[in-house]
Amino acid sequence: MSGASRRRPASKLGVVDVSKSYGSVRALQSVTLDIAPREVHAIVGENGAGKSTLMRLLQGLETPDAGAVVVEGRPARLANARDAMALGIGMVHQEFMLVPNLTLLENFALGAEPRRRGLGLSQLVDWEKLREIGDELAKQAGVNIDWSLRTSEAPVHVRQIVEIIRLLSRGATTVILDEPTSILAPRQVEDLFKMLRKLRRAGSTILFISHKLHEVLSLADTVTVIRKGRVVDTKPVRETEIAELTRLMVGEDVVINQRVSSAKPQNLESALEIRELSATDDRGVRRLERVNIDLRPGEIHGIAGVSGNGQDELVGCLAGVYRPSGGSVRKNGIELAGAGNGRIRSCGIGYVSPDRAHEGLSLDATIEQNIMAGDHRSPEHCKQGWLNLRRISEAARRRLAELGIVYDSARDPARSLSGGNQQRLVFARELAGDPDILIVSQPTRGVDVKGIFAIHELLRQFRGRGGSVLLVSEELEELIAICDRISVMSGGRIVGCVDGEDANFDVLGRLMLAQNIDGTMSRASEAGDEKAA
Repeated sequence: MSGASRRRPASKLGVVDVSKSYGSVRALQSVTLDIAPREVHAIVGENGAGKSTLMRLLQGLETPDAGAVVVEGRPARLANARDAMALGIGMVHQEFMLVPNLTLLENFALGAEPRRRGLGLSQLVDWEKLREIGDELAKQAGVNIDWSLRTSEAPVHVRQIVEIIRLLSRGATTVILDEPTSILAPRQVEDLFKMLRKLRRAGSTILFISHKLHEVLSLADTVTVIRKGRVVDTKPVRETEIAELTRLMVGEDVVINQRVSSAKPQNLESALEIRELSATDDRGVRRLERVNIDLRPGEIHGIAGVSGNGQDELVGCLAGVYRPSGGSVRKNGIELAGAGNGRIRSCGIGYVSPDRAHEGLSLDATIEQNIMAGDHRSPEHCKQGWLNLRRISEAARRRLAELGIVYDSARDPARSLSGGNQQRLVFARELAGDPDILIVSQPTRGVDVKGIFAIHELLRQFRGRGGSVLLVSEELEELIAICDRISVMSGGRIVGCVDGEDANFDVLGRLMLAQNIDGTMSRASEAGDEKAA
């Protein structure tokens, strides 16, 4: 029986016996959920558990096949997000709904501008009143906002705060937050949580969707676990722990992000020597500035940082998909800066892209085609321009088995695989070339608990065979758990390097909030610890 049945009947928001299917896929099955007024209620579950479908129902973006959404104890018919907002339900999505070229105040006003009489178009909007409304709501939330800041220049946590305050200004009393901490540094997470606790005390109800269980235990009053479209338990946070939540999510005991000590590399020479590496974007803005890293044989070297501080450009330059503007990348004395991906792969460097859907895989191609891509023209599989289809199929099945990839047919499209199996497919292809270096970016993004465990084990095994891994991740728990050293990027630079044994959230978090590429973080610390949140 779901723990929801033990909750008091009065609720702010919820669903009763809700089911939703997409074709033959049953996304939600007889789900009942109570969210009490003035609480932070967390929803956790693996990818595909039904969390997103449930949120779409509460937002009016989907209609249940059976059951009902309930607001203030009464069934509610929600045809769209406007209906939900009329009942006080608003949502901050992972992708912010702000226009980058407008100021924060203009985004705050967009679509609901207070107007006054005037002759000119600029006089139609009462900007002074808008600023007063924004300042008052920000004060209630315990923050201060520089409303004149252009949105594209505002620190990411400030943009998130503006999204929340904008919902409050439009009457939201229940705020749904979808993975709100995925792009924040630890200190910014603490600031967000302080704000959410203050909003709760002021009367708001918070629905918090997250895969970071330690944050759930830190913030939430109540937690609901969803597995395979069903609510398996709802309980007060004070009565549970991470191990129990993980077991409820997965259905068995799985331990992830647990640090396993490894022998320090004895060979301190560089497997990959990166010197003064720099890069600019298409607009000429510098994104990477004089980066120096020595990747040692037999180590996992992590790269931490708030999203957008040069990590994508770094891995792109090292993988041959982004051209540096200066600097050197050497492997065994061979210069690789500016080389294409084919040459870099031929030198024993594999690459796991942060975007498996658009870069790492061709989702409409078959599983077999994806796992053999780049190797199908090898002498073993191709002679005089003719592909040996039998050998290709045999090699594909062998590679799939080696990494325990679960699939029906190798001729099925890659999109038929779960997120975790898609990621293993990328690893299987990259490892097939027997590289001694892996450049890996965001390897567990969108991967379920079992998949995370499997990927971490794969990286540890690669290191154990003497391989070197440069691992970029926004998950600090992940970096702390498996890395031998962790370098921190801020503003396109390496601002510090910490031994894995000494790494913790506080040390890494302070380094992550150093100056940003375009100066916005320094503005946030000048106007920011007091002004920008």
